[in-house]
Amino acid sequence: MSKHSIKINSIYCAHTSESNITGGDEVYLVCQADGGIPIRIPYGINEAHNMEKGDTWNLTNSDEDSLILNFDYEVLVTLWDHDLNDDPNLATYLQSHDFQPGSGSGSIRLKNYNDADYTINYSYID
Repeated sequence: MSKHSIKINSIYCAHTSESNITGGDEVYLVCQADGGIPIRIPYGINEAHNMEKGDTWNLTNSDEDSLILNFDYEVLVTLWDHDLNDDPNLATYLQSHDFQPGSGSGSIRLKNYNDADYTINYSYID
């Protein structure tokens, strides 16, 4: 049994990576606890959550219902932009955060070189 847990409550988009190109980012997460098997959210290989500036993806009320990530040492949460449904290898890296024991509850702002600006709101459970 894992010693620690993080619950991802929501993701807020302050700015997309493609503001001048498309209507928004097609966001999905890859979560990997303690170097184990990565988990994709949403689960389908071509699934993503469309986000535009000002949108909030509420993960506690979605099909993923309460995204709780259990870990002993760390859990890496990576945001990706899934532009082309026919090839998941062409996704654009948005940003990531490595949650560790004692992370506390709150939010973490993730910005990168292509102007993507997202905030992960989370609760530290254990």
